[in-house]
Amino acid sequence: MKGFLFSLLIASMVFIPSLSRGAMIVREFTPTRHDRFFDGSTKDFVGATYDFSGVGTSTTGRWATLLSDNCFLSALHLHPEVGEKVTFWATNTLAGPSHTYTVTGGMRIGMTDLWVGWFDKSVTVDPSIARYPVPRLTAGKEYLGWQLFNYGLLHRVGRNVLDKLAKFVVGSSTAVAAWYDYDNKDVPSTGGDETYLEGGDSGAPSFAVLDSELFLIGIHWGITSYKVGSIDTFVPAYFYDINKVLAERGQSLCRRGKR
Repeated sequence: MKGFLFSLLIASMVFIPSLSRGAMIVREFTPTRHDRFFDGSTKDFVGATYDFSGVGTSTTGRWATLLSDNCFLSALHLHPEVGEKVTFWATNTLAGPSHTYTVTGGMRIGMTDLWVGWFDKSVTVDPSIARYPVPRLTAGKEYLGWQLFNYGLLHRVGRNVLDKLAKFVVGSSTAVAAWYDYDNKDVPSTGGDETYLEGGDSGAPSFAVLDSELFLIGIHWGITSYKVGSIDTFVPAYFYDINKVLAERGQSLCRRGKR
């Protein structure tokens, strides 16, 4: 994609270890605001306006973000294994309807940390569960400054701002990464909702809101030392690579134009 910033991130990057299961840090965390499934009369969920039903978890707590009728996106280094079951919740309450499906396969996208998984071809995920579109703009700089909703372990949701796009290399994976810092100086301000990823968040999504709808922007990948910032694999940079995998299964990504 032309226009992306491919300067290397130099801020002492550290790979999120798959064995570390800490939950995403939210600057002024309160269960009533930041827990999607908080059950109480004081609930004031930060993401109440939006549909998070397409974010599922496996029996081992690994993440699946639904792209189409039976394909999902996760992280190569921490994705649901073949044979595991993934559950999606149609509402923001655990007491509401849920739908569970068995992972039957998947594949890596190029040399990235992205992993497209799928359920059996005969399975169509219930229509009450969201399929997320991926935006495809002309230049990377058009995404900078977008406010993100970051989803993490324990179904915790916070916010941040996409600060930069850059090439990132960890081990055998290399990709365009979306960087968001943890400095309490976001523009636009995210206040007490500001996020910093932890190990258990690997593979979960970040969204932007366009036309009152969630669009998939990133899949959690890495962090810096000293709580400087977090990175996602930047999903729009791999729109056509992901779509090629879906096409082999008779499906396709949703896409939208400019805001």
